[in-house]
Amino acid sequence: MKITYIFLLISLLSCSENKNEFEQYSEFEQKAMLQFKDKGYEKALSNFEKAIDLKPKENVSVYFYAAASALKAGDIDKAKELLIASIHNTNASKNYFLNFDEFDSFRNEKLFSEIENDYQSHISEFYKNLEYPEIYHEVDSLVKLDQEIRSNGMEPKEMVKIDSLNINRLIEITKKYGWQNRGWLILWHQRNTYGQDNYVWNFFKPYIDEQIQKGNIKKSFWTIFEEERSIIKNKEQVYGLYHNQFDQFPVKDIENIDKRRIENGLPPLWYMEKVYEITVPVEYKKLE
Repeated sequence: MKITYIFLLISLLSCSENKNEFEQYSEFEQKAMLQFKDKGYEKALSNFEKAIDLKPKENVSVYFYAAASALKAGDIDKAKELLIASIHNTNASKNYFLNFDEFDSFRNEKLFSEIENDYQSHISEFYKNLEYPEIYHEVDSLVKLDQEIRSNGMEPKEMVKIDSLNINRLIEITKKYGWQNRGWLILWHQRNTYGQDNYVWNFFKPYIDEQIQKGNIKKSFWTIFEEERSIIKNKEQVYGLYHNQFDQFPVKDIENIDKRRIENGLPPLWYMEKVYEITVPVEYKKLE
């Protein structure tokens, strides 16, 4: 390849000036993932840590890949520090911790049994640092109810009723306490009316748009909603988010897919192929 993936990524991402923290965060994360895939673990660790420093509560996966980078670079103490920080800052799932593939060859290291044995105390540290723990727990209960009604065979009419109660409460919470990331699933289950003139979207669309402008929410927030709407209406994808369904739902104007993705806060499709090993559409022009 004539140019490196990282050089190309930097060239593409540097087109926008005055990046907010989320955009900087994404740049560090994406550079780190490419370096990790190329076995440049020390460089990857450095960039993962830069992302974490910008948004320490943002993404547990960044912590785990940073810890995996540290392990592969031989820095056990750094890996332990990052894993504990991931629980304190993001409420990292114990199940995810026990099943993250990149840790498999290091499971015999003492740090894993130590952290597993102390997991509950680390989780307690997360809850201790919440500004509004009661709201966190309430949103969790709304999400739990959301999942229960979809797994117990509830009648559609009753499901709609509970979804309505949930979204009404989420609006009240958001007005008073700001957007709660864990409430995303509740909003997602309103996607069939996305873009319509109703009380849900008349509140959330301008609210989320404003938070995106302020740099408080990722620019890519709406892409999955827009993708879903395009699939329902046109049977085609805009951003290529459903990478297992390219044959069923082809990408429109695929020549410009990377431009659309980058403009909306997503990495280019070749990045997804390299990092996550997705199969790209046959029409997608690969790098030369």
